[in-house]
Amino acid sequence: MRSRYLYERAVKIYPKGVNSPVRYYVPYPVFMKRGKGGEIEDVEGNKYKDFVLAYGPLILGHSYPSVVEKVRERVQEGSLLGAPTEEEVEFGEIFRKAAGVDMMRLVNSGTEATMHAIRLALHYSRRKKVLKMKGGYHGTHPYNFPSDLVQEVEFNDADAARDKLSSREFGALILEPVMGNTGVIPPEEGYLEEIEDASRRYGTPLIVDEVITGFREGFHPYYAKRGIEPDLATFGKIVGGGFPLAIYCGKEELMRNVRPQGDLPQAGTYSGNPVSVVAGLETLNILSRMDYGKLARITEIAVKELSSSGLSVNYATGMLSLFFTEKKVRNHGDVAATRKELYFRLFRSALEHHIYIPPSFDETMFLSFAHSEDEVRESFSFLAEEGRKLWRGI
Repeated sequence: MRSRYLYERAVKIYPKGVNSPVRYYVPYPVFMKRGKGGEIEDVEGNKYKDFVLAYGPLILGHSYPSVVEKVRERVQEGSLLGAPTEEEVEFGEIFRKAAGVDMMRLVNSGTEATMHAIRLALHYSRRKKVLKMKGGYHGTHPYNFPSDLVQEVEFNDADAARDKLSSREFGALILEPVMGNTGVIPPEEGYLEEIEDASRRYGTPLIVDEVITGFREGFHPYYAKRGIEPDLATFGKIVGGGFPLAIYCGKEELMRNVRPQGDLPQAGTYSGNPVSVVAGLETLNILSRMDYGKLARITEIAVKELSSSGLSVNYATGMLSLFFTEKKVRNHGDVAATRKELYFRLFRSALEHHIYIPPSFDETMFLSFAHSEDEVRESFSFLAEEGRKLWRGI
């Protein structure tokens, strides 16, 4: 098979043959060639119903025609100019209004966005410690991993967060409003509001990481739905339209500390890259006119079908997870107690039936406007049946 041949070449060059660990699985990953709408095609020409969607960015589906056209036009005029462009002003205006923030800075990835948001919060607060949630993923930088300066509490446990913050040692509190990299875990009623209250009470800047959730439930951040006003927020995935683009943003009181307006160093050769900006701008313009009710409907269909397995299903609009347990999953500890090994067997079975889901139990399945109700119903009915068989040992 060509994928095996390519993998044997790749493994000599890249760690385990991949450029992101989520892309690896045994014995070797299928190499993909192209995507169109809600499908992806491998190097052998096999097509799959795609519920990975590049791990979240492609809410419009693959190769959305007007996004492709805008990118083509921009590349012909220059892909990198090293100077401000008109498009980034237009992008910033539509984003700032939709996100309800004062100021913003464009970067290239969610990792960059969260890292610089945390740096800014620590700089502003003049404190050294960071508080995050167990299982929360904010990129691959030191602030994402437990250490002397980075501590964790369970998601959906406001009391634990409040207890930590009461020491007044923490200069940044970061969380995903819906956890997405330990599987989907939504916030319980009142949890985000209590977190916001605790951050205010103890003077810890609140960073809401919307890299996954931003503009997925509607043309707004998830925090706007809950009436939360973070000090800083981060965005990525959807806002780039399939190209490298991310944002950290928030209140002017904090953002004005970033150079050249303030004294916090942060720069990037590719920040505000014109190609990424026009892809993101066109995506936001399209989403501003989209009926998010369609995405909610196909999510309901997927959840209904998947729940017929009898296993635990968590979801938010456009994203969902199946956990191999019959118990409610409300935090990272609950995820750790599931039968994780069964999920990979589900992935292999799905792949054989040309349904593409994340190979790892702690990643999220995504839905797009390009998916039809029928293909979602059929695909998730299959996943439910396979999940039920695996759970029962059939």
